[in-house]
Amino acid sequence: MIISLIKEQKGIDVIKEFEEKYGSLENLEDKWKRSKNVLYYNDIETWKYYLKHPERPYKQTHSIVTNRLSLNDLDMNLLETINEKKPQSIRELARLINKDVATVQPKVKTLNEKGFIGFKEGNKNSEIPYLNFDKIEIGLRPTTNI
Repeated sequence: MIISLIKEQKGIDVIKEFEEKYGSLENLEDKWKRSKNVLYYNDIETWKYYLKHPERPYKQTHSIVTNRLSLNDLDMNLLETINEKKPQSIRELARLINKDVATVQPKVKTLNEKGFIGFKEGNKNSEIPYLNFDKIEIGLRPTTNI
């Protein structure tokens, strides 16, 4: 099974994310010079492109190939609630779906580990869950003929 998490945004939003992540283009270029990490180089090129074309669309896809990943009704409910209600903490998320925090916490952790959600720092050490994508596409893994 191939699960593709797709995030669509404008170039200006990509620039804002890079500024939050790296501080400045110069900081990112310094990181790349020290490490030669190809992902940094890719982010530099993307950043420079969208500085020139801030209104152009940007589509980022993260694919997971697995036979073991399953999303149950609670997982889907959590993802929908995070998307629609934008809870400001895991505790609020649990309240919105009428579940105990002890039930929601491990599910949210797993969704984070699998790449479906991320966390922003909230008030009083709380974590604000957010979706890492705009849509999910699910397909079958291509088969090979031998």
